[in-house]
This record gives sequence, C-alpha cells and structure tokens, in this order.
Amino acid sequence: GCLSRRGRTPQQEDYNSLHDEISRRKAIVQKLLLLSLADAGRLQLHLQPVNLSAILVNVAEDCQAQAPSLNIEQQIPPDIQIRADPDLLEQALQNLASNAIKYNRAGGLVRFDLLPETDHVLVRIANTGPQIPPADRERIFERFYRADPSRSGRVDGTGLGLSLAREIIRAHCGDLSLEASDHQLTRFAVKLPAMA
Repeated sequence: GCLSRRGRTPQQEDYNSLHDEISRRKAIVQKLLLLSLADAGRLQLHLQPVNLSAILVNVAEDCQAQAPSLNIEQQIPPDIQIRADPDLLEQALQNLASNAIKYNRAGGLVRFDLLPETDHVLVRIANTGPQIPPADRERIFERFYRADPSRSGRVDGTGLGLSLAREIIRAHCGDLSLEASDHQLTRFAVKLPAMA
C-alpha cells in the first residue's frame, strides 16, 4: 500500500540506522586514536586561554537537550578562565555528562558545579542513579569496562568515555576522580590548574 507523506520507507529506515552506526563507529575510532596518542605521550594539546564557565554551560545545555526528562542544575560562576585545549577539554566534559545521563534514573538530576580555588579549579558533575560498588570505583576508568548492566538497565556505550576523559584531564596536568558517595549522588570531580 501507499505510505503517507510523513511515513518513512524501509529504505529510509535502513539508511538512518546505517548512518547512526557509521557515526557511532567513527566516534569509537576517534576515542581509540586519542587514547593511543595518550599512551604514546603524544596527545598534543593546543593550549590557549579558554572560558571554562562557557564550556561547562554548553555541556549542561547539551545535556538538557539530550535528556529533556532529567532535571539539570548548574552552579557555574561566569568567566572562569583557564589555559586548556578547548576541543579536548569539552570532549572530556561531554563524556562525563553522557555518563551522568546514561546511569541516571527516570526524572533524575544532573548537577554541574564550578568551584574556583586558590591554585586550581574544580568541576563537579553529579547525578542521581544506582550506587557504584566499592570494587568498581577504580575499574570504571578502565577501557572497555562497563559497570554491571543491571545497574543501568541497559548496556549502551563503549566503555571508553571515562578513561578518555581521565587521559585528557591528566594531559592538562589535572585529575579526574570519583568522589565518595552519599547514597544520593554519584559525583565526578575534575581538578584543573588555575590560570597562572
């Protein structure tokens, strides 16, 4: 029978799913390439003054667009400047935000905080969701490691996002850690050097 103008043909559906799969594989290859460069000590940063506040606001807005059912909170003071590679830093923060969406509960919360300290700045990305067991606390940064799928209800993703985020942050002479949980929120802390 005839399809309505709004209906998609099977060929369009095939094309769309193929396009999605190609995009997904390109993203995986890109992450693996960055990780291999980091392993070889050749992850090249193009350092420049960047507005960390603006980058984090962008990431939070993307988060809201990707997950409109989640409650997104921001405590981001304006115009916090650091020296960083804007593209790689944004990728690391996007990876953390994606993680906060993926391992959340329906109608849950993702919170972005930016805290300027004396010699560093702290970005904290917190989300509601299942607890990360103590045995998994360091393992979540391993490549291809995904926590127990029963915690997330699904097993999408590649298990590369957190390890790549940590490599990028460390290349900036910073660190990424999972903070102690209070049974309400999972909190990742990104520590970056303040602008000298």
